Amino acid sequence: MTTLATASAAPAVDRSQLVLTGEHISVRFGGVAALTDVSVRIGTGRRVEAIIGPNGAGKTTLFNVLTGVVPPTEGKVFVHGRDVTGRRQDFIFRQGVSRTFQGLRLWEHLTVEQNVTLASNSVAGRKGRAAGERVLGLWNSKAGLERAHWALDQVGLTGTVRDRKPPQLSLWDSRMVEIARAISSEPDVLLLDEPAAGLNPVEKKRLRELLIRLSHEIDFHLVVVEHDMNFVMSIAEHIWVLNFGRLLASGPPSEIQADPRVHEAYLGSPKDAKK
Repeated sequence: MTTLATASAAPAVDRSQLVLTGEHISVRFGGVAALTDVSVRIGTGRRVEAIIGPNGAGKTTLFNVLTGVVPPTEGKVFVHGRDVTGRRQDFIFRQGVSRTFQGLRLWEHLTVEQNVTLASNSVAGRKGRAAGERVLGLWNSKAGLERAHWALDQVGLTGTVRDRKPPQLSLWDSRMVEIARAISSEPDVLLLDEPAAGLNPVEKKRLRELLIRLSHEIDFHLVVVEHDMNFVMSIAEHIWVLNFGRLLASGPPSEIQADPRVHEAYLGSPKDAKK
């Protein structure tokens, strides 16, 4: 297990063998430290990983740094060994890093099909990205529509639902649109921020099965930020734990569940419980 005390002493690794790397990331907003010296390495033979921590631990901030939404105050971000620190979101997206956000961010004036097609048009698939190409055109281009239809098929959104607009959708269908939009670029790594929030137990099970299947069939690495520990423990092979903006621990679910520091971060110490 990697702990805060030993993280900085970890041996150097070949970044080219990793999909996404954040090294010694610190973020300060004015005088507030949102992240302090956090390092994560995604793609070391693991298919699904998770980032957990109490509210305000810095999970979404870390996602924002890794995807170019927020530049780090200190530290570096690498995609396939390439330094992308401070690069724009669209540049990092074209390198194979896709994501969803904590709140739904669908274009409400567009249909389901148009929402996904607009996203799929912004970048070519795996072959196009390798060749440095981009798909250009409007949302109704043939290539964009074909890719959107493929992505919608992957998440089970078929038939008339594709002609609906977001206000007409259930929460499940809205989440599926977000995931379809994110996978339409055939990403190398997909980061999902609170994908199970608001879903019932049956839907969470469906989501888990869907994400595992997609990660294998499309061949991407999946990283989730999630508060539902049952969901996390059932899907993740490796877990990174943040607390007060610092890396508290990392390791497989069995080790994280047994770590007393993780229990204390979530539940408080036994001494606190007696107060």
